[in-house]
Amino acid sequence: MISLSDSVDELFARMKNAVDNRAKIKEYREKGMKVIGTLCNNVPEEIIHSAKAVPVRVFGNYGSTPNASSVMPQWTCYYARNVMEAGLRGETDYLDGIASTTSDDTKIHLFSLYRFYLKPEFSYMVQYPFSRDEKSRKFFIKELERFSSFLSKFTGSETDAATLKKSIEVYNAFRKICMKLERLRSEDEVKISASEWMLIMLSSMHMLKEDFNRIAEELYRLLSEREGNGDYILRVHVSGTDFYSSELLEILENHGIAVVSDDFCTSTGYHHGIINRANLEGIADRYLQSTACVMTSASNELSVHERAKFIRDRIKASRAEAVIVFKDRGCEVCGHQCPAIIDELDLPVLTIDLDFPLSKAQIEGRIEAFVESHGR
Repeated sequence: MISLSDSVDELFARMKNAVDNRAKIKEYREKGMKVIGTLCNNVPEEIIHSAKAVPVRVFGNYGSTPNASSVMPQWTCYYARNVMEAGLRGETDYLDGIASTTSDDTKIHLFSLYRFYLKPEFSYMVQYPFSRDEKSRKFFIKELERFSSFLSKFTGSETDAATLKKSIEVYNAFRKICMKLERLRSEDEVKISASEWMLIMLSSMHMLKEDFNRIAEELYRLLSEREGNGDYILRVHVSGTDFYSSELLEILENHGIAVVSDDFCTSTGYHHGIINRANLEGIADRYLQSTACVMTSASNELSVHERAKFIRDRIKASRAEAVIVFKDRGCEVCGHQCPAIIDELDLPVLTIDLDFPLSKAQIEGRIEAFVESHGR
């Protein structure tokens, strides 16, 4: 339960415990709930939630991935290698199943390898259409029906219109409180640091949304009254895909940067977009119309211009003065889109190629030079 006497530090400590120690996941498992790991933020969690299961985004956080490297190509992105490393080390044993989408080749490869080597009780690959015509929409709705049916059989909890409606309401409430919290990031005196924001988002992926919403509402009340930080040199929008390195964000802040917005799959891309109809059609429309993902767009053809517009809208709202792109060396999609998106941004841009372990000295040197060139 949340107490009115809880402080900001205490609420953040709960969130950190949920991420680092999987405290809430252990609690759910003790109640007999199934835990489904997701490998992509385009997996419709509302369907997992309506089947009385717990959707949890799967991560790994290793400087090197020797076990994963022995079973998967080195060209795969650091996210995929870290997830596979976690599985092979036995650190995803808390999962009863996994779900992913056909959003990109690496995610497909990761899903297949995870299923082959780890053999989860349940696995499902959501077939994600790239065309946005009515035929594709109808296909996707049918695909979500299949996903829901397979999952319900596994959990033993039938999903109907009422349970789905309730789950959609919970997730819409989650998105609304995230949008409220996000506005605190972009005030003149920033009230949420970059690492705090990443902790908020990661914790939301490690507990049921109704539990997170209660914590987040109280956190928003306290943070709204918090004294902000105006002692920074440069307001920055950060861009990338499956990014979750608090270490890198802290490096930015240590050099006088205020991170005021982002477009990460693990942040804005995750909570962006309200579902307007409380049924499978509404879920399908929300996920098909997302321009937050580097692999999707709202038009009939995939368009990097829509992705760029999504980023520009975030920049306008946050009043960012520059952009830092974290480009995963193993992500061909990100590598392909990055130059085109940069061309459409009328701001200073720094691109940092990511690989792990991090070359901290080199990264810090580039960031320091960027801030000196474009800071106040």
